[in-house]
Amino acid sequence: MKILAIVAHPNLSESRVNKVWAESLMKCPDVTVRDLTAEYPNMDVDVLLEQELLLAHARIAFLFPLYWYSSPAILKQWLDLVLQPGFAYGIGGDKLEGKEFVVATAIGSNREGYRAGNHNNYTVDELLRPFQQSVNYIGGRYLPPFCFYRSIVASEEEIGQSANSLVAYLTDADFNPKRDHERLVIDAMEAMVSRVL
Repeated sequence: MKILAIVAHPNLSESRVNKVWAESLMKCPDVTVRDLTAEYPNMDVDVLLEQELLLAHARIAFLFPLYWYSSPAILKQWLDLVLQPGFAYGIGGDKLEGKEFVVATAIGSNREGYRAGNHNNYTVDELLRPFQQSVNYIGGRYLPPFCFYRSIVASEEEIGQSANSLVAYLTDADFNPKRDHERLVIDAMEAMVSRVL
């Protein structure tokens, strides 16, 4: 499966996490890594080139640090310009239907902080809802996000482990949450029957 990893970090060379993630993904033969800030320092996105890249890949990953509960500005600019009517939606805009999209984000806080009543009040899934809805709107398939919490205080070893986990997650061509859920239901039913018998 061909994967497009779109990195949206304002300064990737200074990044502790996204830099390691990008370098790890660059070693994978079927992964194309794009550093949006390096490609478009003035945010002047080459729409046709980016659309060609989307067409050439089956799974698209957005890699970014969670900034103010969203992504850095370059990714929003990319989305606004690249996902055009007639290409991504609207009449004739079916070019991305069926493609898989996943967010991979480095988060400074701990996981527990992202829930109702805690420091950040909302889950990461809730905060990423605009990405999910955008993918739904263009007919894509939104995969569960890959989240690396406590990125600010993570050790180099933890960052390296997260990179290995990210590579495994993104390159899993057999990713099928529906099938996995159905397997869980079957296992649960078998467990309940065995308890009764």
